[in-house]
Formats: sequence, structure tokens, C-alpha cells
Amino acid sequence: MRMRYLAAWATGLILCAGLPLSQPALAVTVSAQNSPGAENNALLQRLSHAHWVAQGKGPRILYMIFDPNCPYCHVVFDELQPLIKPMGVTVRYVPVGYLTESSPGKAAAMLEAKNPLAAITKNEREFNMKRFGGLAEILPNPATEKALEENLAILRATGQSIVPTLIYRSRQGKIVIIRGGLGKRDMRSTLREIAP
Repeated sequence: MRMRYLAAWATGLILCAGLPLSQPALAVTVSAQNSPGAENNALLQRLSHAHWVAQGKGPRILYMIFDPNCPYCHVVFDELQPLIKPMGVTVRYVPVGYLTESSPGKAAAMLEAKNPLAAITKNEREFNMKRFGGLAEILPNPATEKALEENLAILRATGQSIVPTLIYRSRQGKIVIIRGGLGKRDMRSTLREIAP
């Protein structure tokens, strides 16, 4: 697992090198914002109407904004898999496509797939450090293009365009925004904090 994090970190530095510093694409560190304010409640409301794909049927809802070519998103996806069912979580994956040239086409392929969750899973199962996400890109139709623009606008509304971004309502009623990846122990404790 440690080697995978190091590989993801190195790739993240390479990806970030070509992007504007004002909008870092990947985060090595994790930051959290706890606020019950109206602005964050509005953000959660927007997310509930976003173009997302659900996995799991638990009462705890976690939103994950991700890019198909993001190494950190890939690691978080893998960490979530064994925890979704036993911890009673529903993950709502919110795809965006801005990290690399093929990101929009891969995100579109997810949203336009007959089985979007299967498409996301294929993308992550076949993820590698040469071409990143394993899904073939497509030319999005106008509706999908608009959906991806709306998803990206929600990501920007969090204050920073960093993927992955995890968002949920805590047991204390606060909206929590976490940018970047989490270790296994942190992921488990984070999922416990989500309000059922």
C-alpha cells in the first residue's frame, strides 16, 4: 500500500507540473472544513442534485468528487470498497474531467454508460500509471458536457479544485469537506463520523 501511495504522489507531482498553481489538481495533505453555515448546506444541497453515480445502500451518504485520471482518487476508491457495505455507506461518485486531456472523455463515458457504476469500477480496476484511468474516452453529448460542467462548478464551490474531495454531513450536523487522500485507519474513522 505504501508503494502505491508513493507512486500516486510522484504521478501527482508530474500532473500538477502542467497545471496552474492557483488551482492545484491533487493534494498530498488532507484539509477539512467543518461548518454548519448556510453556504456549506447549500453546497450539500447542490450535490444531492448533481450528476452522481451511487454505490452501496447504507444510510451514511458520502460524496466523492473525482477525476478518472487522478491517482489519489484511485487509491481512495480502492480503500472504500471493503468498507462500503459493512459500514452502511452509500458513496455518491461525482465525476469531473479536468486533470488531463483524456479526463473529460472518460468522465463522459462513465455518465453515458448503460451501467455507470460498472464503468467507474472498470476505470479503477484497470487504472495504471501510463494511461491512468482504464476506461476509453468518448466524445460527450451536449447533456453530458453540461452535467460535467455543473459537477466541476460544484467542486470549485468548495473553494479549491482538488480531487478527490470528500463531502458529508457529520453526526454533529456539520458539513465536512476533505481534500486529498486518507489512510485506511483515517478512512474507517471518517466513515464512522458520517451521520446516518
